[in-house]
Amino acid sequence: MKEANYYSIIPANVRYDEILSDRAKLLYGEISALSNKEGYCWATNAHFAELFKVSKKSISRNIQELVDRGYIISKILYEDKDIIVINKSPNMVV
Repeated sequence: MKEANYYSIIPANVRYDEILSDRAKLLYGEISALSNKEGYCWATNAHFAELFKVSKKSISRNIQELVDRGYIISKILYEDKDIIVINKSPNMVV
């Protein structure tokens, strides 16, 4: 396993959201960590699928959970490549 030198933040409103799956919560943390450098996450669903040892379809569902709950904004810029921004709108506690 690669050792990274960045950290992950999962705010309380995400951690204690009873609707989110545990993997979606962990995925939020990974997105947070990757967003620390540029302010957004550029990783593909395939990257996350390999990292979590699940299918890309499972990752897509987890990302959709986070979008539906208003925790992230996901925009597809290229085929199979999302740009994910953590939602820091005024009504969110992050």
